[in-house]
Amino acid sequence: MTVDQPQEFTLSLPGDPVAKARPRVYQGHAITPKKTLHAEERIFAEFRRCYPHAKPLTGPVSVEAEFWMSKQGKPDIDNLLKLVLDALNALAYTDDAQIMHISARKITPDQKVKGVRRGVFRKRKKGDPLTFSGTVYEPHLLVQIRQLPEYQPKENTQ
Repeated sequence: MTVDQPQEFTLSLPGDPVAKARPRVYQGHAITPKKTLHAEERIFAEFRRCYPHAKPLTGPVSVEAEFWMSKQGKPDIDNLLKLVLDALNALAYTDDAQIMHISARKITPDQKVKGVRRGVFRKRKKGDPLTFSGTVYEPHLLVQIRQLPEYQPKENTQ
């Protein structure tokens, strides 16, 4: 991989993003919750569908994630990001130790929506379309992984 040809992966998965749940311990054995496993498998399958012959990036990488949610509140952004990073480890990049830059946004629906009367806003009700800053959206996950240039020290020309 050359510095002048950076590689990039972009994934978009419809539906509410899922957070990484803590493993449950039963009789001394840690069991990963099925919802977490299913969400990781879904990211894996979408990556393979979009990039069937891709090899993991080597060198430093940047990960940007946007979590477009259907409701306010939980889950926490760090748990949403953890699931994505774990699902893409050894798939989009060799090891998560390569990640030098992370940017994550959790977008939640506006709490107030336009009312029937002009210029009047009302509280969001169940069944209202999801909006962010007045723009309608559907819940989804958007992830971009970019190869970062490796540091090349300048040679002394003197």
